[in-house]
Amino acid sequence: MPIDDLTALGQKMREARKGKSLTQQELSDLSHVSVKQIAKIEKGQMNPSFLILKALAKVLPISLDSLINPDVSPEDEGAGQMKMLYCSCPSEMRETLLHHTQETMKELTELSGKFKTN
Repeated sequence: MPIDDLTALGQKMREARKGKSLTQQELSDLSHVSVKQIAKIEKGQMNPSFLILKALAKVLPISLDSLINPDVSPEDEGAGQMKMLYCSCPSEMRETLLHHTQETMKELTELSGKFKTN
């Protein structure tokens, strides 16, 4: 039996919250969305407004696209998360974040190449 959109949204929200090791109360404190609303969203009992979704997505961080589109590919989800991390970073530190990300990508590419040759 397929699940409805609100249930799917609630599951994604719960997974993102637990992935960040937050309780509903902690998410509420950080996002300024009530615990009652968070619980209802996670149970698929509430259709949250754009502003509520935006506040929750900013804290988790998860892209709004992945929350409202259940068919987002893992690659698009990852790209969305990278963008959210960049946007969540203080503007004066974004260049540093990009530099470290580029260096990490080079190291992972080299490491991946070593595994393929073995």
